[in-house]
Amino acid sequence: MKTNTQEWSQTDQKIAYEALTKAYARETEALIAEINQKASQVNHIDEIWALNDYLSSKRYNIDGKYDFRESASVFVLAQLVKEKWLTLDELTDLTPSTKAKVAALTKMS
Repeated sequence: MKTNTQEWSQTDQKIAYEALTKAYARETEALIAEINQKASQVNHIDEIWALNDYLSSKRYNIDGKYDFRESASVFVLAQLVKEKWLTLDELTDLTPSTKAKVAALTKMS
């Protein structure tokens, strides 16, 4: 399955960028809510260090996931659909071939 940047129209690039931005906002807002809840239950210093470790792990994951390079966008979009930060319905304006690639990748393990 070819996914190079030559296949991405200007419209697809814009839609992908907007979708990635939307998913990033959703995921980071969910993380903030989760951290607020966890932080409110901290009673010992060990729990603070555990929370720090958790945040470091989440940051590494999020920073690596949201790759805005066009060559990676189809893979990132598929991953975000699999993780439920996006839906395929939100990608309906992509060209049919690009949306089909994303949909196919969501079915892979």
